[in-house]
Parts: sequence; C-alpha cells; structure tokens
Amino acid sequence: MTKTDTKSAMVVVRHEVENAAHWRERFKTHGELFQTQSVSEIHLGASGDDKVVSVFMTENLDEFLRIFNDTATAEAQANDGITGGVELYVIDETYIPSAG
Repeated sequence: MTKTDTKSAMVVVRHEVENAAHWRERFKTHGELFQTQSVSEIHLGASGDDKVVSVFMTENLDEFLRIFNDTATAEAQANDGITGGVELYVIDETYIPSAG
C-alpha cells in the first residue's frame, strides 16, 4: 500500500460474531488500541445478532492497517466473540448526488 496523505480516512470493517450485544460491549474496551491507530471516531451497526460493522475515522491509514493486521488486534477480536467473515474496506471515494 502506498503512503497516504494526512487527511482523515474512513475504514469499514465487517465481522461475523457470536452475539452482537456482547461484541458491542467488548468492542468498547479497546480504546487504547484504537488510539494507537489514530482513530478519532467509530460508528457501530449490526444486522441481526451475528453480523456487525464498524466504521472508523483515522488520521493515519498506514498505521491503522499495520495495527489491524497485528496479533494484538487478533486477540482483541477473539475476546469480542468474532467468529469469522472479517472484511475491511478503505473508503476512497465520495459521491454527492445532485438532482437533475
């Protein structure tokens, strides 16, 4: 991956989990880990009880991705009840619809 610029980046991560409520509770215990990834804001969502999504705003995409692929993140995910199906998307385009 190439070096990114300094503006905020948006990263979407989708997981399959044992229980969405448990995942939400455990996810919120990883504040220090998210700070090392220069995360300023996270949005959480669920589809049913076994699929969840988190949307991260980070000031350092390279560091976010490096730590996301680290064993510390894998350990945190295991504690959160993630069972698989991990998908990561870097949002690289914005489209603003206009009438007409």
